Amino acid sequence: MTVPAAARLDALRALAQVAEGALPLGLSAVTMTADGVPSIRPPQPVKLNFFADGLPFHAAVSPEGDGAVCQIWAEVGHIPYTAQAPERRRKLLAALRAMPKLERARFVVQDQKILLASETRHAGAVTAEDLMCETVALIQEGRPFLRILGEWL
Repeated sequence: MTVPAAARLDALRALAQVAEGALPLGLSAVTMTADGVPSIRPPQPVKLNFFADGLPFHAAVSPEGDGAVCQIWAEVGHIPYTAQAPERRRKLLAALRAMPKLERARFVVQDQKILLASETRHAGAVTAEDLMCETVALIQEGRPFLRILGEWL
C-alpha cells in the first residue's frame, strides 16, 4: 500500500516545522504521535564519565525550562584528619582558602573530599561542542591550582 503524495508532503512539512523550532536535533529527539505527526521529545538528562589529566570526571546535563544546566566535577583528593597528618591538613586547608575566585572552576570540600567543580546555565540545548568547551575551560582554569594542591595530596 502506498502513501498518497499529499500525506507525504504534509509529513515533511510537519517535520520541517518541528526541526525549525528545536535545533539542534539530538539522537532520538523526533518521535511520531499516534496520528503520525512528527513531534519533538522533551530533552532528557544526560550523565557521562571520563578521565582527563589522570582524574575521573563526571558530567551531568539537565533540562531546566527552555535551557539546561551543565555540571562537571572531579574528585581531586582527600583532606586527611588532624590525627593522620596535621601539617598536611593545615597546608591543604590554607591553600584552599587562599584560592582566588575563578570564572568557572570551584574547589569544594565535601565530606573530607576535595572536588573541582563547575556549573553553568545555558539558554538553549547543550550540544556536544558546548560540553567539550565547558570541560576544557574547567580543566584549563583548574590545572595550575591542581599542581599546587598536588604537593600535599
